[in-house]
Order: sequence, then structure tokens, then C-alpha cells
Amino acid sequence: MLNLDELKRQFNIIDFREKRPGIFKVLLPFFHEDGDMYDVFIEEINDYIRISDYGLTMMKLSYNFEFDTDHKQEILEGIILQNRCKFKNGTIYLDILPKQFEGAIYQFVQTISKVCTMDIISKENVKSYFYELLDNYIDEHLKNYQIEKDHKPLPNSDLTVDYVIPIKKPIYLFAVKDDTKASKVVISCLTFITQKINYRSLIVSEDLLSLNKFYQSQIINTADKVFTRLEDFQNKGAEYLQREIAN
Repeated sequence: MLNLDELKRQFNIIDFREKRPGIFKVLLPFFHEDGDMYDVFIEEINDYIRISDYGLTMMKLSYNFEFDTDHKQEILEGIILQNRCKFKNGTIYLDILPKQFEGAIYQFVQTISKVCTMDIISKENVKSYFYELLDNYIDEHLKNYQIEKDHKPLPNSDLTVDYVIPIKKPIYLFAVKDDTKASKVVISCLTFITQKINYRSLIVSEDLLSLNKFYQSQIINTADKVFTRLEDFQNKGAEYLQREIAN
């Protein structure tokens, strides 16, 4: 049986509150950014103790963060596994023997803390997901166009088109995240023009204004159509392609 009095004596910074028969919330001085206490519960299952958040960490995280890519899901699962916890149906949990409680409770709190920083990671590093977000959007919303990925129009050349929409006059779609990719795309477009390839160029930039002004100018002057932000393409890209096909 759980000896809560003994656990209190061992850890004078914690207390327990019974939420349901046999399930106790652990009151710890660890808090989310909004001031809410971490949700940590314990219950006895056979001969071991289960420490769990009952899915409340993921619920709280979902207010500011979407798991809309496989990459984000992999990061989440990696954080949990690296901290020797388990994850099932949105719940983070850890099964331990009673004698392991001291180290395990802090290990579990650390896991929750790391998971909760994913919303900060999203705000600071959302750009790293640009190509994946674009790819997911194309797979989901433009799948009827039978789009070809990583197309090389010229033999014996490494110049690559990110996506080809195969209509009468193909649309070559390029994704541009930074100055390096912008340079490659401009070179590709100009080369295809000199080689008299019949195509229209469409560039989707993560944020055109974040690029060097030289590349901003080069892209605008080279491409047939530019979406200056990913959000613009997500909102209007399908409509644009429909008009182009109709023409």
C-alpha cells in the first residue's frame, strides 16, 4: 500500500490530495508559465507505483502548439523515451517500485518540463518546419494534381525542381526558406529559360522579406508567380492553380 505519510517525511516539499479513490495528485512546487501547477498523479498498481499526468500535459500544450508534422511527433516521443517514461493515448507515465520514488518523481517532473518547452521551441524554431509543412500541405490539399517531387528537367544536371504540377505548360514549384535556397532557385529558373524549357515558375517563400534584398529582387524578377509567405500559399495556392489550369 502507498504510505503517503512516509513519503511526506522523505520529501518535505510535497503533499498529496486524493482526487479519486486510490489516485492522488502530487502537490509539487513546479509550475507552468501561466502559474498552474504541474499535473502529477500517483496510484498503486499491483506491486508498483504509477506516476502519471493523465493526459493533462498534452492537453495544456495543445492550447499553443499543434502536432501537425511527423517531425514534431518524433521530438515529443524522443523526449519522453530519453527520460525513461512511457507515452500512450496522450498520457505520459512512469511505473516504478516504491523504493524508486525519490528519483522517479523528479525524473517525471523533468520530463513534463521538457515536453512543455515544445511550444517555445515552436515559436523560436518554427522555420525549421517550413519544408515539412509545405510538403504536408501539398500532399493533403493538392493530391489530385499528381504532383512529381524532386524533378530534374535537364539530363546530366543536378538542378532540381521541388514540385512539378504536370499540366499542358507545367508549373515548377520551388520552396524557398533562406538565401542559399533562393540563389539555387534563381540559377535553376534562369538555366531552364536558356535551355528553352516550357514551364511556368511558382515560388513559395517562407518569408520573402527575411531574405537578402538582392535575392528578394531576383526572385520577384525571375518567377512567374511568388507567394511571399507559406500562409499565403496555404490560403490561396489551390485557387491559383485552378485558375492556371483553366487558362
